[in-house]
Amino acid sequence: RLEGWEVIFYHMKTLKIGDKEYVLEFSFEAASHKGCINKMFKMMSGSYLGRSGVSGAADETKAERASALIDGVADMYSEMPNTVLTAFYAGLLENNAVMNEKEAGKLLKQYFKEHAGDETATFPGFFNFIKECMEDDGFFKLSGLDKMIENQAKAMAEEAPEETAKSGSEKTKQTKEKSTSAK
Repeated sequence: RLEGWEVIFYHMKTLKIGDKEYVLEFSFEAASHKGCINKMFKMMSGSYLGRSGVSGAADETKAERASALIDGVADMYSEMPNTVLTAFYAGLLENNAVMNEKEAGKLLKQYFKEHAGDETATFPGFFNFIKECMEDDGFFKLSGLDKMIENQAKAMAEEAPEETAKSGSEKTKQTKEKSTSAK
């Protein structure tokens, strides 16, 4: 072991599509692919929920929160096929002569047809497969997404007690106002 150096072992996955083998590796090429990083961050961080209007504000009703949550989840799932395609393409870049995302899309479509019945032949299943490959290959660490998501989670956790305290004090204030007006 080299002092001060961390060795990362890549656990590339080989997929047989048609009569060819394709190696998926989520290392340098994938970790420097802007679209892949952007889309994976959005999927992993839950940013779709924030974009849909879930604010956690005290004046937000349960119905508004539920509606915004459903919209956010729907947005996330509707974006999943595009995210899978971009991530698949980024994973092919390191070891394969794939010209563009459109070509990668044709390969993915063929893979889905050839592996029908397998969980990885669905967009959610392939997303989970890609996520595992990314974890194994150190993609999240190399791209910095691990720290970004960790920092975002910490920030959200710190905001949550503040919002709870605010909403609790406002509920107490509202209850006192109601009981005063009832007299």
